[in-house]
Amino acid sequence: MIKSINKTKFKNIMNLTLGVVGISALVLTGCKKDDPTPEVVTSPVIVLTSPVDGESKISGTTLTLAFTANTDNGIKRVVIKYKSATGSEIVKLDSIIVAQPTSFAFSRNYTVGAIGTESYTMVVTDKKDNIQTKSINIKSITGFADETFGKFYHILGSNSGAFDLMKSESRLGSDADADKDMVNTDATTVFSGAFTAKNLTMFVKSATFNYNNGTTIEAANEYASGTPSATVSLPVNGDIYIAKLRNTNTYVIVKIIANEPTNDECGCTNKGKLTFNLKKSL
Repeated sequence: MIKSINKTKFKNIMNLTLGVVGISALVLTGCKKDDPTPEVVTSPVIVLTSPVDGESKISGTTLTLAFTANTDNGIKRVVIKYKSATGSEIVKLDSIIVAQPTSFAFSRNYTVGAIGTESYTMVVTDKKDNIQTKSINIKSITGFADETFGKFYHILGSNSGAFDLMKSESRLGSDADADKDMVNTDATTVFSGAFTAKNLTMFVKSATFNYNNGTTIEAANEYASGTPSATVSLPVNGDIYIAKLRNTNTYVIVKIIANEPTNDECGCTNKGKLTFNLKKSL
C-alpha cells in the first residue's frame, strides 16, 4: 500500500527543487565566456627631445626638431606638419617606412619663421593603423624687453660686486656662480670696472649695433661675427656689449653708463662703481 503524501509538503519540495535548479543555471551562465578578451592595442609613443614646447626662438635662426617614436607593432608612416605664424600649413615630411621598425629616430634642422607662434605636429602610424600625434608650439621673436638698469661695485667693497643679467639683479660674493654673469675682477687693484662671467655667458663688444632699435636677429648676427669673451677688461662710458647668456639663445645688450673708480657709496676703502642699462631678448 502506497502511503499518500500531503499536498502541501509535496508543493514545498517541488519549489525547493526548482530553486536549486535555477541557481545552478545562473552559476553556469555567469561562468560562460560569451566574448574573447579584447586585444590590448599599443599605440605609437612619441618622445620629443628638441625643442622645448613653448620655447622662444629668434626669427631666422635654426631650430632642430628631434624626436623618437616607438611601438610594438612596427612603424609604417611618419608625417610632420608645419603651421606658420600666419596660419598657412604645409607638410614638411611624409615618409613611408618600408622596414617598419619598432623604433624610429628623427632629427632635422628647420628655419624659424616670422614673428609669432608657429607649430609642428608629428603623426606616427604603425602597421596596425594605430595613430599617435604630438604637437609643439614655438614662439618666433625679434625684439627686446623694456630697458632696465644695472650696477656693481668693487669686488672687495661692502656692496654687491656682481650682477645677474638673466634676472637683472645684483649678486653678492656668496651667491651661486651660476647666477653671476658680471663679476668685478679688481681684487688687488684700483677699480677699473673690469668684469668676467662665472658661468657660460660670453660678451662681444659692438661699435655698430643700434641700441635703441636693433633686433635680436641683428644682435645674434653681430655676436656671431665677433670674438666672444667671458671677460671685459676696461669698459668705457657709452660702450655697447652683446651678451649671449649662459650658452642659450637669449641675448642681452649692455650699454655702459658710467665707470666711476672713485665712487664712495660703500663708505669703504675699496671704492668704485659701474652702472649700465640693459635690454634682454624676449
